[in-house]
Amino acid sequence: MIKSVLAVSEGGPDATMSFSLAGRIAGEFGGTVDALHLPAGLSGDMASGLAMSGEAMPVLMDMDDERQEQRRKESERAFKQVLGGLAGATFTAAETATLDSMVAMGRCSDILVIGRPGADPDNVAPATVEAALYECARAVMVAPPTAGSGPFNSVVVAWNGSFQAARALEYALPFLIKAAKVTLLVVGTKPDEVGAPYLARNLGRHGIKATIDAIDPGAVSGRARGRALLGYTHDKGADLLVMGAYGRGQVLTFLGLGGATGKVISSCRVPLLMAH
Repeated sequence: MIKSVLAVSEGGPDATMSFSLAGRIAGEFGGTVDALHLPAGLSGDMASGLAMSGEAMPVLMDMDDERQEQRRKESERAFKQVLGGLAGATFTAAETATLDSMVAMGRCSDILVIGRPGADPDNVAPATVEAALYECARAVMVAPPTAGSGPFNSVVVAWNGSFQAARALEYALPFLIKAAKVTLLVVGTKPDEVGAPYLARNLGRHGIKATIDAIDPGAVSGRARGRALLGYTHDKGADLLVMGAYGRGQVLTFLGLGGATGKVISSCRVPLLMAH
């Protein structure tokens, strides 16, 4: 069960996104939120960067102290507005905070929440995304601009039989158990070839009634397959998309399809739960 949610902000549009979704998750599971503000434009050994859809390269801005302080105040304002009434919620901000600080806190939390990368013109592809996915060993929830409210009733799981997909599924179990509808979506192959019927049977032992569906976008680009996955998720009115995080470095790959993961991360209109 999820009781401790770490919500990360760098003081841009991500603050309200991250804190709103974190509050929704905490409300669903009776937990609370630890909000962490990081100075924008952090770099270091872990910050090799995320190139979303192969288009947006990381931009590490050289912000002056005054601008960084404005962003810290924005994180604090969003925290008070969104999470001020949540019992047990905390806010941490320090000039010395680093990606290592986030990783240390993340590994002690049940789930991390970050705002959608690409929404902040001052910090286009924050290094926090990669550090959260590949260093924290926890599920990472990417918040869309509108976090939504209430339970996560309909969940789509992008399934390809990989260990990344299996790990994402494991982290998503608390959501799947509570969901009214769970769909195992197989993209570009046959469900039998990736063990989807076997998985559906085993989920049933948890009381999860999962249905299997498949789509075949054909021989198209990774970005196009990403769009197909998003189109399915949005058309079905899902409340949550679950998928593995593939690859590392300049391009993340989903199902071996190049920029599809980046496309999903940057364009998903519902909360996106990922794990590596």
